[in-house]
Amino acid sequence: MPDVILLGDINIDVSAAIPAYPTRGGEGVATSVEFHTGGSVVTTSLALANMGGDVGILGRIGADVLATQVLQDLENIGVDKSLIQIDHVVSTGLIYIVVNSDGERTMFASRGANVFTTPKPEWETYFANARWYHFSGYALLAQPQQDAAVQALELARQNHCRISLDPNPEPAMRYGKRIKSLLPKIDVFFPNEQELMLLSGQMNLDDALKVMFDAGVKAVAVKRGSKGCLISYEKNTFSLPAFNIQVKDTTGAGDSFNAGVLLARMVGLSWEASGVLGNALGAIASATHGTGASSINADAVVELIESSMFEPQWQEWHWAVEQVLAYLTETRIL
Repeated sequence: MPDVILLGDINIDVSAAIPAYPTRGGEGVATSVEFHTGGSVVTTSLALANMGGDVGILGRIGADVLATQVLQDLENIGVDKSLIQIDHVVSTGLIYIVVNSDGERTMFASRGANVFTTPKPEWETYFANARWYHFSGYALLAQPQQDAAVQALELARQNHCRISLDPNPEPAMRYGKRIKSLLPKIDVFFPNEQELMLLSGQMNLDDALKVMFDAGVKAVAVKRGSKGCLISYEKNTFSLPAFNIQVKDTTGAGDSFNAGVLLARMVGLSWEASGVLGNALGAIASATHGTGASSINADAVVELIESSMFEPQWQEWHWAVEQVLAYLTETRIL
């Protein structure tokens, strides 16, 4: 049974590079088109698996050619897919992603079979030895998937798993009250800066964080793109810089950041080192077309960190950077 269980949408991403986004009614001509297995928790799971994590996914796909690619990609990377549900009526989720020349992406989604993910009795055994449960806010958008996400959360609590949630943009806009009601059960909350402000109803980070902690969350890791990340826990708050990379596609960068922080916390690294690893995985994903998770591995992280660690912005964080390097070096030796 896996150490980490993730629940959320499983999709095929059609990623099209378009130099400039067209006006309404206009036409954008793609310079390239790629197909990738995607979805928020899928990207996180692929990044974790590439870093040596023992990972399993709960979700639902169709009985179609898209599902064939999904299952093959998950098997190739070593993610357990044994409890992924097959829907013989509704197709696999499909996301069309427009990527502009600066790497920013705009998404159009058909959630397909994801919505019909249902709780199953065999989940109880699946969670018996798990240590972490991570789920996506997209799983809260509709029933029965919402019930599935919440039932899995309760199973995780019964088995003393740590629990994390990425709210994602659309759920943060539409179901903020529902997300905030779950925060007392969440160990690590993974919003980006915009989602944090939206959920808190505040205009600055300090006030927004106060709202989250008043709601009951234990730790917040805020994704800030080119500004790096901010992490707050037990009355401690700090910001870490981003790595300097050439951004090609930000798709999956936040999901990869989640994987870095999650992995670091599982292996006992400090919160500061966890932020470093999260930023590193997010940077590698951003420097790659598509979700970028396929480019993530320990060697790539070490190369990025070693090429950046003596830049001025990392001076005060050398000890945290060295902690990450020590862990990755030991992992590669083993």
